[in-house]
Amino acid sequence: MGGRQIAARALVQDSSGSVRQMVAADPAAIGYISLGLVDETVRAVTLDGVAASEATIDSGRYPLVRPFMFVIAGTGRADARAFIDWITGPEGRELTRREGLLPPRPGS
Repeated sequence: MGGRQIAARALVQDSSGSVRQMVAADPAAIGYISLGLVDETVRAVTLDGVAASEATIDSGRYPLVRPFMFVIAGTGRADARAFIDWITGPEGRELTRREGLLPPRPGS
C-alpha cells in the first residue's frame, strides 16, 4: 500500500473463504484471495490488461501476487527437506490444488 494506512472502515478477515463471501455479497467490494479460490461468485481483476491465471502468474506477467514461503528454524533438517520435496512433487502439488491454491513449482 505504499506505506499508507488501511482505512479505518476497511473490513479485515482472517480467511480467504470469508473474504470471498463478503466480496460476493457486496457489488462494491474488493478483496484479496488465492486464485484457486476464485469461483462463480467472484471474479479476478484484470490488471494492466493481463488476466489472472496460473500461466500469467507463473510467467510473472500478472503484477499482483503474494508468494507463499516455507520457513524453518535452523538448517539442514532432513524432515523439513523431505516435506518440501513431497509438497513440490506430484502428490503434494495435487493436494495443494485441491485446497484451492496454485501448486508450487517443482524444485522451488
